[in-house]
Amino acid sequence: MKEVGKLVFASGAIVKASGLKNAKINSVCFIGPKKLLGEIIKLENKTAIIQVYESTKMLKVGDSVLLEDTTLTAELGPGLLGSICDGLQRPLKDAGMFLEKITNANKLDRKKLWLVIPKKTGAVNKGDVIAETKETKTITHKIFAPISGVVSIKKGNYKIEDIIGTIKNKQEKKKITLLTKWPIHKQFSKGKYITPKTLLVTGQRVLDTMFPLVLGGSAAMPGGFGSGKTILGHQLAKWAAADIIIFVGVGERGNEMADVLTEFPEIEDEKTKEKLMARSVLIANTSNMPVAARITSIHLGGLIGEYYRNMGYNVLLIADSTSRWSEALRELSGMQEEMPGEEGYPVYLASEISKFYERAGVIETDAGIVGSLSIVGAVSPPGGDFAEPVTDATKRVVECFWSLNADLAYHRHYPAVDWNNSYSNYDIENYEKLGAIRKSMTELLQKEKDLERIVRLVGYESLPKKDRFALLVARLFRENFLQQSAFHEEDKYCTKEKQHEMIMSFAALLDVGLKKIKQDKDFEYPKEIIDSIARMKFEKKDSFKDLREKIEACDV
Repeated sequence: MKEVGKLVFASGAIVKASGLKNAKINSVCFIGPKKLLGEIIKLENKTAIIQVYESTKMLKVGDSVLLEDTTLTAELGPGLLGSICDGLQRPLKDAGMFLEKITNANKLDRKKLWLVIPKKTGAVNKGDVIAETKETKTITHKIFAPISGVVSIKKGNYKIEDIIGTIKNKQEKKKITLLTKWPIHKQFSKGKYITPKTLLVTGQRVLDTMFPLVLGGSAAMPGGFGSGKTILGHQLAKWAAADIIIFVGVGERGNEMADVLTEFPEIEDEKTKEKLMARSVLIANTSNMPVAARITSIHLGGLIGEYYRNMGYNVLLIADSTSRWSEALRELSGMQEEMPGEEGYPVYLASEISKFYERAGVIETDAGIVGSLSIVGAVSPPGGDFAEPVTDATKRVVECFWSLNADLAYHRHYPAVDWNNSYSNYDIENYEKLGAIRKSMTELLQKEKDLERIVRLVGYESLPKKDRFALLVARLFRENFLQQSAFHEEDKYCTKEKQHEMIMSFAALLDVGLKKIKQDKDFEYPKEIIDSIARMKFEKKDSFKDLREKIEACDV
């Protein structure tokens, strides 16, 4: 039932209204002559406090406030993939210098026809797949039974609002459509959580081998300005072994995000040979858009990810950046005159960050479908200070931490992941044999850092032979394993098998060399072996067994 009240207060994105007797938390409102979209977030006596998802300029006391008997919802169904929208799922026009939304447009295409094929008829349980439609060449969209009962569906071409069938039981009868409306702030239906152990292959050696992320895991990539967070996010979107990519641009510069939305749809997917956009969803709420919608964009991305996860797909959600989202929380909290926490952030910042990352996981639905949602959040600590509240709260939640270093980026070392400050706590299947090798190479890199201090004091030639050799191997490892070129045809993506072979070759080089130097202080590897090690990442093969045999032939 609709109800009309009056505006009594306005401050930025927060307004207050009186005369709404049936007001409820999360109810949708339309404010002023322009019908600005808002949502009730608090009730104080007879006053409703509303956060507005539009610019509140030109509003005045006494303007009408229309209360709707609905909550803020997202539209889920075929046509989501390939869409570009804001945090309220409103379509964005073709990107120019600034992004513009189409306010009155439908969230999903109402005119397109979808060929629906029944998969199950008769008695079904809630959550069973009862029909399918081909959303893209590689993604089949599944329709689930909303309740248990007897289902009847006819094959044919339907629009998303058309009735494709019915399902009924003793208590109720429901009409089935391709369109599902779901509250944005509510998690999609879940199932049984499964411990994630399968590697999410990204093709980036420093991530997959040194600091691996699992399918259904969560990772943070914090870094100061210019450290390559957005570039790494794009590499993950392009190469990660996920079926569906959701990229959420939160609070980024408007013209920068416009460029992303212009270029992203033109990228070709190397795996499917289609446009990458065909299996992606882009959500953009830039810094020049209203602050309230910036918060909602994160929840919308998580909801869409859970929706496709329940269909059995591996979904990767990339949020760039959660710091801008946290700043939006701080701004709205200040407008509500809430008690501030550390550095002005709301006291519930840590719990909000936890809620977001805990949406990640591997789920088995009641129908036995297994899917995963992996979450990677970029963090932009002011001045590169990792002790600030957002980075600190994020670090307590995620199990994978990719620390980005602006100095590495300045020296053209990409991905600029700082191996001394990054870590991964995930237990990967069939990864045990690399554990000792990974540990030895990490210790070598830490030793290199200590040796460089000594070199600055006494000079390189003053070091013992074994330390000079350690510095050589560390440099080779940094430049030819950790460093990767996104523009080289062979180096832009590295298979898991090739990564394993490469790091085993580096480990053999170090181990055999140290043994040999212990017996013969004048020992040096032939130039042919060092050159082969340096060329490995550009080789068109996954096995380097022959190179290791040459290295081991130098053994004592």
